[in-house]
Amino acid sequence: MDIYKLILFINILGICFPVALTYVLIVNIILGLPIQPISIVILAFGYVVMIKHNMVFREFWEKWTKRK
Repeated sequence: MDIYKLILFINILGICFPVALTYVLIVNIILGLPIQPISIVILAFGYVVMIKHNMVFREFWEKWTKRK
C-alpha cells in the first residue's frame, strides 16, 4: 500500500472518530446512560488533534467556508 494512501486513511479516521463519539455521547444523554469521564477527555483530545493537525480536515474546512 502506498504510504500517502495510508496517511489519507488515517486522517479520514481522525475526522470520523470524534464525530462518532459525539453522537454516542448524545445518545447516552438521551437514553439516560452513564457517561464516562474518559469519553469526554478523549472527545476533546480528538477534536483538538483534528483541528490542529489533520490536513484533510483543513482542506474540507477551506472548501466549505470558501465564499463564491
